[in-house]
Amino acid sequence: MVETIAPVVYGEKRSRYRAALFLHVVAATASAAGVGAVAGGIGWLLGAPWGTGGFIAVAIAAGVYAFRELSGVPIPVPDRHKQVPLWWRTFYSAPVAGMLYGFGIGVGYLTYLSFGTYFVVTIAAATSGDVLLGAALTAPFGFGRGLSVAVANRRAGSVERPSGIDSVDALARTRWPQLANAGVLTIVAAVALTSLI
Repeated sequence: MVETIAPVVYGEKRSRYRAALFLHVVAATASAAGVGAVAGGIGWLLGAPWGTGGFIAVAIAAGVYAFRELSGVPIPVPDRHKQVPLWWRTFYSAPVAGMLYGFGIGVGYLTYLSFGTYFVVTIAAATSGDVLLGAALTAPFGFGRGLSVAVANRRAGSVERPSGIDSVDALARTRWPQLANAGVLTIVAAVALTSLI
C-alpha cells in the first residue's frame, strides 16, 4: 500500500501525489471517526456512560495491553490479520486506490493492528455513550495511520519505491513503538483509575 501513495508512482506530477495523499489521510480519518461514532452509539444504546464500570473497563483493557507491550506475552488484538486488497492498486487509479486504502486502514479492525491501543480507545468511545466524543477519540488513529505513508516516504529520504517500504520495515523491527504504546496505555489506565477517586 505504501508504494501506491509514493512520489515515484506519480513521477513529476507532484500535485497528483499530494491529492492522493490528501484523499488517503481524509478517508482514514473519516473511517476511524466512524468506528468511534458507532462505538459511542452502541454504548449509548446500552445505557452508557456507565460511571465506575466504564472507568474500570478502560483501566483493565489499558492495563492488559500495556502488559502485552512490555512483556511480549501474545495477548490477541482484535483485527483481521489481512492487508487491504492488493488488486485495488491495479483496478483503480492511484488516487482512488489511495482513498480506498485510507478507508480500510482507518477502520483498523479490517487490517493488521500491531498494538492494542486502538482497541482500548474504542472501548473508551463505547463507555462514553457519546457519538461525537467517540468519533473525536478514534479519529486521531486514522489521521496518524493515514499520514504514516507520507512519513515513511519522507523518512526514506528518497522517492524510490523500495525506500518507503524499507523504512516501514525498519520501524517495525525497533522496540520503541511497543514502549511508546505501553507508556500511553499506562497513562490511560492511571487516568481511568484516578477518575474513580
